[in-house]
Amino acid sequence: MSNPTFGTGPITHKVAAAVEKFHVVKLGASGISHSGATDLPYGAVAQSGAPAAARTDNDLSHGLPSALAVHRVGVLPLTKATAVAFATGELVYAAANGTVAKTGTKCVGIAVKASATSDATVRTDLAGPFIPAPA
Repeated sequence: MSNPTFGTGPITHKVAAAVEKFHVVKLGASGISHSGATDLPYGAVAQSGAPAAARTDNDLSHGLPSALAVHRVGVLPLTKATAVAFATGELVYAAANGTVAKTGTKCVGIAVKASATSDATVRTDLAGPFIPAPA
């Protein structure tokens, strides 16, 4: 008998390169990192994280977590690449450094609430799981 795989909700992954909260991430062999405009998005994170770092003896400081929950479905405020407005129902695309834009090649979801030009984020209903287009 095999064990079931958790299939809903966020899935925890190691952080391969520092990521900022409310950014789109990609998944690689060593963990998650910010997704680029042409990368296949894996999901989005709701908090910042960094790879695990070596600590010296008696160091009681806390750094950023080295494992994060990656959301593949649900609604998250995602950081915009540029100051543009989104209307409710508009498509949201992956942009450079884990941010999102109004245009692009990899759709990450749909804006569920209008976002003014001055807003830093757009509330996005994630369209995951993301599947690469056939070649």
